[in-house]
Amino acid sequence: MGQIDAVNLVANHVHRWRLRDSSGTLPAGRIVLRVTEDEKQWWRFECRSEGDMHYITGTEWSRFVQPRIDARLTLYAQQDGENFNRMKVIMRRN
Repeated sequence: MGQIDAVNLVANHVHRWRLRDSSGTLPAGRIVLRVTEDEKQWWRFECRSEGDMHYITGTEWSRFVQPRIDARLTLYAQQDGENFNRMKVIMRRN
């Protein structure tokens, strides 16, 4: 499972996450990125590319990020035969 990118979520990520696809697997243009952490809960994030950068935005992204501020998020590339991306969220302890 190739890593696309990772980030420590902060308040400005509520509006968008600007990332560089180190796996080279995200398609160019506008897409809906289907994502899961545990295959029990699913999210559909708006994703678009500009040059070598990708941006994840939208209402569902904002709702996802708000309760996870300060968490570490890692986004992984799709595996063979799958039509979704996986992610890992590690919440920081206060």
